[in-house]
Amino acid sequence: MASVAVYPDRVVIRLSAAEKALALRRRDLVLDRAAITSALITDDPWVWLRGVRSPGAHLPGKLALGTWRGLGGREFAAVRSGKPAVVLDFAREEAEPEDAPGGADADGAPGRAGEFDDFARVVISTDHAAELIRALRLDDSDAVFTTGA
Repeated sequence: MASVAVYPDRVVIRLSAAEKALALRRRDLVLDRAAITSALITDDPWVWLRGVRSPGAHLPGKLALGTWRGLGGREFAAVRSGKPAVVLDFAREEAEPEDAPGGADADGAPGRAGEFDDFARVVISTDHAAELIRALRLDDSDAVFTTGA
């Protein structure tokens, strides 16, 4: 499964080659740590997925890997059955940057000024959910946390 690294300014979710192929992504996820509005642990990650898979892989109740699109915005899921999951919600910017039309950088990569991926929610299964939540605490912002999900 994907590995998660928490840095003072960002959260990086590193996908394996197989996960990238199933999720139809070319690169790992880089998320803005300051934009996280909530983080919680759930034993049933399937109820947190909203919208329609587009693109990615989905075996109902077994595997969800890729992007979901819905009224709440784009979401990313890396979920496997039988594992707890961490649900990260992100603040949505209403105005798009003037230098990045459509919320994309010059290369067409999504995100704020091309640095971060722009998701409203990320759901990721991990055996280290409690440690990940602790690493995301703001008072621990100088620490670097890395674990395999």
